[in-house]
Amino acid sequence: MKHDLMEALDAMKKLSPLLLAGAGYLFTYYNSKVGKEREAQIDRVNEQVKDLYGPLLSCVTASKSAFDAMIGQHSPDGTKAGFVRAIKENPDSAEAVAYRQWMKEVLQPLNDKAANAIVDHIDLIEASSVDPLLLKLVAYVKTVRVMMSRWEAGNTNEWSALTYPDEVLPFVVAEFKRMKERQAQLLGFNNRFQTIQSKL
Repeated sequence: MKHDLMEALDAMKKLSPLLLAGAGYLFTYYNSKVGKEREAQIDRVNEQVKDLYGPLLSCVTASKSAFDAMIGQHSPDGTKAGFVRAIKENPDSAEAVAYRQWMKEVLQPLNDKAANAIVDHIDLIEASSVDPLLLKLVAYVKTVRVMMSRWEAGNTNEWSALTYPDEVLPFVVAEFKRMKERQAQLLGFNNRFQTIQSKL
């Protein structure tokens, strides 16, 4: 019996390096796989922030600020409704001329960049389908192109068939924030990101 126990212990000593090597391989393989998956997730979120949600947020925020500045500077009563009314009543008024200039030089270039970010990077959208607000923004931008070409042809009383989807800004802000939180979590900065956010 003592002999059998010694043989069993001897056999275990011989197998131990093999078992340790096998366990080490499995551990290394698992950690490598998890590391690569995490790295791929980080790369995707970085790409989403850099190529889609960051540029989109910049453009729609700047567009909103510029639009508000235009209204503040050119509306007869300081309101959007008063500005639109002045333009529609007289397409040759100072308000209408200012509107066309702001659209050509400020608003439409920003809107074009926002629409291009969506169209060029649609694969980076997180959901299984594109949010209708983003599609409305793209459609609006394209209809404004038609309106502006008619202005250039002398039809200054032309209006876009669609209106700018004002709800797109809060939507993009929320999506950008969600992506940045996910990015911080993947990078291990979650607590620091929440602390910074709470101070804002």
